[in-house]
Parts: sequence; structure tokens; C-alpha cells
Amino acid sequence: MRIIKIWNDGRYTHHGIGYTEHSGYCGTADNRWSLKMALEVEKGKINTGEHYQIEINKKNKGEFIK
Repeated sequence: MRIIKIWNDGRYTHHGIGYTEHSGYCGTADNRWSLKMALEVEKGKINTGEHYQIEINKKNKGEFIK
């Protein structure tokens, strides 16, 4: 299962996808992006029918299916 991870440190919004299968993570940081904008970008990387979790500012928002 993939985990969409998004957090904000004041200036930068860090976002990416974590993989529970091998504890990997691939992400980036963008200056002055909103959390919503980062979430939409990361949701675009999820395949149809795939299970994923959303974690915003280290709080789990639940499990979803695309």
C-alpha cells in the first residue's frame, strides 16, 4: 500500500509517496504550495483500484481506494 505524505514547515510544502512494502519514500519540496495542491499532485500518481493512505502533518487521515 502507498502512503501519501504531506507536511508543511512554514515556507516549504514537502510531499511524496511512501511504500509500506519496503519502507521506501520518494518526495520533493515546493516553495509556498498549499497542502491541497500537493495532495492533488500525489493522488495523480495512484493507480485506479489501488489502496492508499493519506498522512498530512504526520496525522493519518484514513485509507482510501482510487
